[in-house]
Amino acid sequence: MSKDDSFEKASLNAQKTMALLQDRKIKSIPQNFTIWYEYLSGDNPAIIKLVNRLLSEHGKFSESVSKQIYNEFFSHDRESKEIRETNLLVQQSMEAVLRELRNSSKGLTNYGEKLENFAGKADGLSVADLQNTVRDIIQETQTMASQSQHLNENLKKASDEIEDLKKRLELVENESLTDPLTQIANRKKFDIELMNAISSAQAENNKLCLVMSDIDHFKKFNDTHGHLFGDQVLKLVARILENNMRGGALAARYGGEEFGLILPKTSLSAAFQLSDKIRKTVSSKSLVNRNTGDEVGKITMSFGIAQYTPGENVDAFIERADAVLYSAKENGRDQVRMETQEMAAAV
Repeated sequence: MSKDDSFEKASLNAQKTMALLQDRKIKSIPQNFTIWYEYLSGDNPAIIKLVNRLLSEHGKFSESVSKQIYNEFFSHDRESKEIRETNLLVQQSMEAVLRELRNSSKGLTNYGEKLENFAGKADGLSVADLQNTVRDIIQETQTMASQSQHLNENLKKASDEIEDLKKRLELVENESLTDPLTQIANRKKFDIELMNAISSAQAENNKLCLVMSDIDHFKKFNDTHGHLFGDQVLKLVARILENNMRGGALAARYGGEEFGLILPKTSLSAAFQLSDKIRKTVSSKSLVNRNTGDEVGKITMSFGIAQYTPGENVDAFIERADAVLYSAKENGRDQVRMETQEMAAAV
């Protein structure tokens, strides 16, 4: 494809995107434009699948849907920008340190040469010349002492700057792996940790369980009480999940109202007990709408548990756990189900 063809295609796609936003009465903001431009381009099957699923579940393209899609697919752009800027600052600090060291090395060389010259001709000097030479050496020594102090101060400053930049990078990395609403691990962190857990389970021949769960009837709950109240429910559930994680286990927001639990060195029965404890804790909470003061009942969750089979890939593992979760929801919700041999064979 020529440069002109690429530009024409991009221009046409931009026009289609703006027309779609206007037709569906979606706010024409950069975040929404980015999502639908990518969707209409057809180049990203994952974003097409997610948009279609969320539209089916929520019935419309809401602000919360937009936020979820954008965080999952496009927040890495900000992360990359932060890292590029921080790397530039690190390079600038290192260049400053190297300049100081080069200048100091040159000064030390000159100082050493003067000391050698003094030692070589000291025996043949008159008293007056010796006094002048000693005075010069004292002055050079004081100059070097001053330069060394200046060098130490600059090295200390550079060291502090680099330490601050290191902390900044750690903060950027942590933010990129944290769900902004619930403050627990996000889908990106989940994917990374599940791969690590699978590698460890295979290397050490340990059991590994994966629990997929979601909040029952969350769409109806959101429609009835509003998205802000729905966000509070998501935060409550995330806090309960996080408080029950032990021994390297991880709770993550997988997407929307779905959560994933990675449980290393855990049997199916232990995973069932933990999941049922969480289910009971969640359903025991009495929810009150702070704006109205009205009680809005309780929320329930469904859980599906699968145990890792050595040699299977990560997608198959997640798919099995999702199938068990679907079974729990099909059989009445508010329950924990474990994978059976029949389920595993079906998947």
